[in-house]
Amino acid sequence: MLEEPLGHRFFTRRDFVRLSGVALAALLLPRLSKKRRPLLTPPPRPRASGPVRMGRAIHSIVRYNAPQASADRLGVYSAEEVFAITNEVQAPGLNGYNDRWYETPDGYVFSAWVQPLWVWPAQLTEVELGEWGFWGEVCAPYTDAREQPYLGAPSPYRFYNGTVYHIVGVTFDADGNGWYKVYDELPPPSYQYVLARDIRRIPREEFGPIHPFAGAKRIEVDLAAQAITCLEGERIVFATPCASGLGKREREDGTVEDLGTPEGDHCVLLKQPSRHMSNIPREEPEEGEEPVPPPEYPFDLPGVPWNTFFESSGMAIHGTYWHNDFGIPRSHGCLNVPIDAARWIYRWVYPIGGAEDDYIQSNCRVGTPIHIFK
Repeated sequence: MLEEPLGHRFFTRRDFVRLSGVALAALLLPRLSKKRRPLLTPPPRPRASGPVRMGRAIHSIVRYNAPQASADRLGVYSAEEVFAITNEVQAPGLNGYNDRWYETPDGYVFSAWVQPLWVWPAQLTEVELGEWGFWGEVCAPYTDAREQPYLGAPSPYRFYNGTVYHIVGVTFDADGNGWYKVYDELPPPSYQYVLARDIRRIPREEFGPIHPFAGAKRIEVDLAAQAITCLEGERIVFATPCASGLGKREREDGTVEDLGTPEGDHCVLLKQPSRHMSNIPREEPEEGEEPVPPPEYPFDLPGVPWNTFFESSGMAIHGTYWHNDFGIPRSHGCLNVPIDAARWIYRWVYPIGGAEDDYIQSNCRVGTPIHIFK
């Protein structure tokens, strides 16, 4: 499938693994090393049959008695602490571009470093996976991936709420816990295991196209306003704030790198429900080649959800779980958006894909046009 033309070049699956593996993703996060994570009390889960809105503190965040910076401080939510979100409030924020606050049972918190969650009850283990498997979404606040299917095995990554993975196998441990085998396409391809109760099987209808017969679809990205607008003709059908590329900056060695989002006319070139984005070298250099130097600011982000690629070097519109502060450049060139917004855009743009596609490739004859301007 990937031997079809993409833009003006031919790309193989290896090309896309390499390019989008170093996709210019977002915040400069350190790689999570493999380790034995302590067996802590699992984060809270709702008893209701459907999802409940909650929040996860990405970093330590202050709780206030009102949604304003001058309000009295009530305390702090520590990093990874999970809490209920009872309301969203628009009020002047702690910066000039983000005006969203969350009301919690313990006060108000500014949204920038809170991951908003849809948390589901513990899920039953699916034993009929089919030949291909299925797409699964983390429905707990977070869950630790393991190298082997048992609690206490080394954990290469923590998987966060809303991230998406290709489930290819199922097994049970000695205590009866169900574990899913997760395929990780980043070179060299590997597998992790995750508790089945923390994964919601994404139903086929959630991959269904939005407005599949609408004509004249296009996306406009205003970098000055940090906003993405989806249009059908002249009618706006969806809009979301975004966080675009950081632009040019000087490295420690004096060289200048461009982390900006490229302006101009683009189109949807590739769609993927999940992408492991990393700029960390994975492959050994071939004989006679110099080893790739480590990146100045490493990031390693599994399960990045709902990716709409528009540039052959790996830039995409995609869901973001490592910050919630849209309206200012933050990425390495991609367009960060909230996870729910990324899912909507993924389903709306052409080409149309199915529920058992690792990727849907396109070109500018078929893919929805994307115009990026400042």
